[in-house]
Amino acid sequence: MTGAVKSAIGLGALLQDGIGDTVRVSLAADPVEEVRVGFEILKALGLRERGVRIIACPSCARQQFPVIETVKTLEERLSHIQTPITLSIIGCVVNGPGEARETDIGLTGGGRGTHQIYLNGVTDHRISDKGIADHIVELVERKVAEIERQA
Repeated sequence: MTGAVKSAIGLGALLQDGIGDTVRVSLAADPVEEVRVGFEILKALGLRERGVRIIACPSCARQQFPVIETVKTLEERLSHIQTPITLSIIGCVVNGPGEARETDIGLTGGGRGTHQIYLNGVTDHRISDKGIADHIVELVERKVAEIERQA
């Protein structure tokens, strides 16, 4: 974690200023993790679009489902996606609708175990607590297939 933070600060500052055209992240970790961190730095800077970009909220008392665990699960299950796509995972209706309007797929936490799904920034349908991750993975894979067909 420390190496990833240091790499993000050092490389990010240079790349943001237009200095450099090659990225080499060195971590005391598996080389696969070095590549993942490098891609995440480029993605965060808007220099390389690849895979799912997840916008999520921090933990707070308004969350209507376990956001942190859900995001972690989705990051793992969607790591195979290469096509650029945006996904918002927001735990409440305070910030969720605004974030969801800006993403390809959005999930906004709601009351009584039901949550709102947004597709292309538009309210689409509701989902219960059960199977949130499975449903989002299915939606993302379907959207990616649609994007790839149009390319």
